[in-house]
Amino acid sequence: MSNPKKKKNTITSKKIAVLENKLQRSLADYSNLEKRIEKQRQLFVTLATVGIVSKMVDILDDLYLAHKHLKDPGLKITIKKFSRILEEQGLKEIKAKGQEFNAKSMDCVDVATGKQDHVISIRKKGYTLNDHVIRPAQVVVGRQIKN
Repeated sequence: MSNPKKKKNTITSKKIAVLENKLQRSLADYSNLEKRIEKQRQLFVTLATVGIVSKMVDILDDLYLAHKHLKDPGLKITIKKFSRILEEQGLKEIKAKGQEFNAKSMDCVDVATGKQDHVISIRKKGYTLNDHVIRPAQVVVGRQIKN
């Protein structure tokens, strides 16, 4: 006959194995939840930063325009400080002039005679934030006229 203690130990061992398995799954689920929450938190911070920096870029445009007309040295200092603060947040100006047109970071607003498919001039500066385009540069692209 089978030993009742041995049978009870086998059943207990199986229950322990099932509970250990459930515990491991629960710990893995919890770890995944923590990772998902952290990703969502980072996404929220990124979206908030993009929203704020995008609005500040519009203000920066206004400051550049005011400086262009007023030539005020104090305004130039303010623009430099403001630009530096935005750069510290990850903002970079898209360098477009003379470059080959890139539809991912530029919008063509006009075409003029010039080097084929290269940016001749910039109508409005474009910017990236942490390597993501938040505003494409508005550019004039060159086309060679064929006779």
